[in-house]
Amino acid sequence: MTSLRAFFGRLGPGFLLAAAAIGASHLVMAPQAGALYGSTFLWLVLASHVLKYPAFEFGPRYAAATGESLLAGYAHMPGPRGWALWLTMGGTILQGIGVLAGVVIICGAVLRVHTRVLSVEVWSVIVIVVVFGLLVVGRYRWMDLLNKGMMLFLAATTLVAFVAAAPPASDYASFVVPEIPAGSIPLVAAMLGWMPTGIDVSIWHSMWTLEKLDLLGIPAGSGAARERLRTSLLDMRLGYGLSLVTAVMFLLIGSTLLAGRGAALKGAGFAQEMAGVYAGTLGAWMYHAFLVTAAFAMFSTAYTVMDGFSRAFEGCLAHLRKLRAGPAPDACEVRASACGPAYWGFLGVTSIIAAACIVAFPQPVRLVTFVATVTLVITPVIYGFNVWCVRRRIADPALRPPAATVGLAWAGVAFMVGVAVLAVAEFVRG
Repeated sequence: MTSLRAFFGRLGPGFLLAAAAIGASHLVMAPQAGALYGSTFLWLVLASHVLKYPAFEFGPRYAAATGESLLAGYAHMPGPRGWALWLTMGGTILQGIGVLAGVVIICGAVLRVHTRVLSVEVWSVIVIVVVFGLLVVGRYRWMDLLNKGMMLFLAATTLVAFVAAAPPASDYASFVVPEIPAGSIPLVAAMLGWMPTGIDVSIWHSMWTLEKLDLLGIPAGSGAARERLRTSLLDMRLGYGLSLVTAVMFLLIGSTLLAGRGAALKGAGFAQEMAGVYAGTLGAWMYHAFLVTAAFAMFSTAYTVMDGFSRAFEGCLAHLRKLRAGPAPDACEVRASACGPAYWGFLGVTSIIAAACIVAFPQPVRLVTFVATVTLVITPVIYGFNVWCVRRRIADPALRPPAATVGLAWAGVAFMVGVAVLAVAEFVRG
């Protein structure tokens, strides 16, 4: 028992990655895809996780190998001074408002269905206020602890529901047989772009990794670099695997138990439909248990989003200031625990604007779609930044990614370029 507790104690950032991932893409898009198109899009779930894997691995790999976040690597990108940081900061500002509004309103919808009191908008504002308070009081330690429990409980209950209504073996052929049914392009673009989550989360992951390694007492430096890397990659892969398995189960639950009800999985209706599925397979007690779990899952996503965007904004500003002050940005690594005025200012302003958007536009689908489309345009660029950092900024060749992983990364960059083109075309057409 002690060794198991110690093992879970060493985990953390990977579960935060899973928390950021298991949000709208898993709880809403995956069941809806299953309800509308059966198991057809299993290949999409697998492809998005496989082709994006290097981008997310490079965050903790770079942090463990160098003792600095990916933002420090971006400061060294060839070209005009600081251009990569400015581009990253622009995407951070845009998403810090739009993505937060979309994530929080889903959480508010779940809470509204569960409690049957207050409105979705009021619950959404309450979520923002509570997350803000927790970040003030607990910071990383509380976020680490809460998300482990929430993610494990969600995964366990989803597994039980899945086993109770497992699809036939023939459905799994969709893992390797790509198919795009007529009329499904918007959903395809959304799933390809946002599952498991936005690639900019890799930047946050590098910062969370630094803080977790500090908490574990694993020192920076060449002597401990291999231990730091092993710990960080194991944690990341467990969280990433949890995201993949959960997404597959949600999609197959949708195809098996929600066939023909895809339209009901939009807006607040998704929470009631999904809760009904869990109650039907596990008993009436599971109706409210699922809603509580789903609320926790979306709450944890809001927690990571509010913290991650604020960290990235402060980090970009700090490295840009260092670039202006002198030619060597190496000494200006922003530790994840050192959250100054820029962090709190960004957190406060984006929280207020996101809350105003939710109140003014109770169904901000167009807003979130616009933000998703714009950020998808720079996603391949961020992916490319990550590849450059691990290939050029990690001094020890033994700590760099294998050639096969780098090759998969470049395939992922090309893949994301295609997704961005598809998303822009659909947004313009729509």
